[in-house]
Amino acid sequence: MKMNEKIEIILNRKRIRKTDFARSVGVTYRAFANYLNGTRRPRGETLNRIAEQLQLTPEFLKDDTQDLELTIEERFIKRVCASEADKAQAAQFLAQSRGLFAGNALNDDDKEALLRCLWDIYEDSRKDKK
Repeated sequence: MKMNEKIEIILNRKRIRKTDFARSVGVTYRAFANYLNGTRRPRGETLNRIAEQLQLTPEFLKDDTQDLELTIEERFIKRVCASEADKAQAAQFLAQSRGLFAGNALNDDDKEALLRCLWDIYEDSRKDKK
C-alpha cells in the first residue's frame, strides 16, 4: 500500500479535514494534495510530522510493501466504489448503519426488519436492470 493511500485512510478514520491536517504539519494544502495524489512524497521533517500526527512511523509510511489493516467497510468501499463521490456516500451510509446496529438503538427484530428492507431495495434495483 502506497504512502498516500495510508495517509488518506487514517485521515478518514480520524475524520480530519485535509486542509486542517496540511496546516497542522506546516505545509500548504497544494503541497499536501500532491502527497495525497502520489505525485510527490514529503521529505525529512515533513514526513516525520505527518507520521507523528497519524501515530505511525515514517518507515511504515515509506514502505509500500506494508499495508494498513482495513476495516470491513474500507475493504468494501475500495472494492466496489469507483468515484470519490461514491466512496463518500458509501462511507456515510455504512457509518450510519454501524451506528444503528452497534448503538443498540434497534432491537433484534428491528435490525432484521432493516436488513429485509435493504434486501428488498437491492432486489428492486436488480429488477430495474432486467
